[in-house]
Amino acid sequence: MQQSLSLPQITSSELPLFRQQMLLGYQRYNSSLNAIFLGTQAGSPGMAFLSGYQNAIRCLDKNCPPNELAAFCVSEKGVKKPWDMLTSIVAADDAYCLSGQKGYVMLMPDELDRLYVIAKDEGQQLKCAFLSSASKGLTVTEALKAPFVEDIPHTGVGFNQVHIPEAQLLKIDGHKEANKPFRYWEDIHVSLSMMAWMLREGLNNGKSLQDFEDLTRLMCQLNEKFEEQPDYYSAESFPLLDECQDVLENHSKKLSQASQKAWKKDRLLLQMGQKIRHLIRAKIAR
Repeated sequence: MQQSLSLPQITSSELPLFRQQMLLGYQRYNSSLNAIFLGTQAGSPGMAFLSGYQNAIRCLDKNCPPNELAAFCVSEKGVKKPWDMLTSIVAADDAYCLSGQKGYVMLMPDELDRLYVIAKDEGQQLKCAFLSSASKGLTVTEALKAPFVEDIPHTGVGFNQVHIPEAQLLKIDGHKEANKPFRYWEDIHVSLSMMAWMLREGLNNGKSLQDFEDLTRLMCQLNEKFEEQPDYYSAESFPLLDECQDVLENHSKKLSQASQKAWKKDRLLLQMGQKIRHLIRAKIAR
């Protein structure tokens, strides 16, 4: 982390540089450490989110090319439960056909390389397939509105009988091994990236590493917990993630005025994630 703190911070207008650093990080680190490596270089909370999110994607598919930007596509307008989604994937000769719409896809249409899409098969089971953002039959649609990470573009996406070769259908349960754990992977990696960004911003504002002992301690604990429990939440991970959010909020008071303004807007994303996490925690405790 000391080395990355001296590297230039990257804004959303410098995604080619972000790709280079993402590739460099994957050559050196696992996903959680790479989230920290990239987070220290993030020029905004939105870029910190992107840093964590891209590492969460690699928990879904370790074969995702290390210099490609990818998105996990689940949400559909008006659909709250995964079993109610309308996007479908059906067998077609020796391949599959993907049809439907997703409402919130990051970095479309200009910067995204790959999409991972959750869809229902003929047996009403959830599957996960990946495809290129340049695939024939893929169209950009109106995005679901969100009042955060405005520097990272999002759109909706439509799939009009998109051809999916069999090799692009992941051999996993689309709910238990993709949709369900992705929330956990995103929680861990985005929290690490956000804390790394907060540390960098505090140092930029004249603070010292000693002022962030609680934050660096939590980063180490969260990384260790993820290495122990890489697949899904544990009883210990819930309070740890909540503490991360509390510490981030406390240190945000030390930011510059411009950084505080960005944080107050983009922290809504973390607050939404916390609400979902509390629902998951209550469900697990039953």
